[in-house]
Amino acid sequence: MVEHPELCEDVTEALARAGFDTAPGASPLRIGPGPEGVVVGWRLADGPEGPPSGAARAAVVEAAAAVLRERGHLVAGTADGGLLVTAAEPLAVSAAVPDEPEALPGQWWG
Repeated sequence: MVEHPELCEDVTEALARAGFDTAPGASPLRIGPGPEGVVVGWRLADGPEGPPSGAARAAVVEAAAAVLRERGHLVAGTADGGLLVTAAEPLAVSAAVPDEPEALPGQWWG
């Protein structure tokens, strides 16, 4: 499984700014590496700390998806009712070779 730390940080920040509880351990919301990006889901727990269910869960999932799409990410549903988030564009720029400047008209290289 390929990890995407920059994407994971960006997803966590976007959801936290939108009011989702993203604190590790305290929240049933789970954000972690997935097969092709970052998976957003809910830990199973009993009682009021458990994940939302039914219509409430659908509303929470759609709200999270809207926040992440607004941030520019691609979002798809997972089989277990969570979200798979991928970056529409690379978040980190590697040390790439700059593009070659275009040749001026009439300029010859030799």
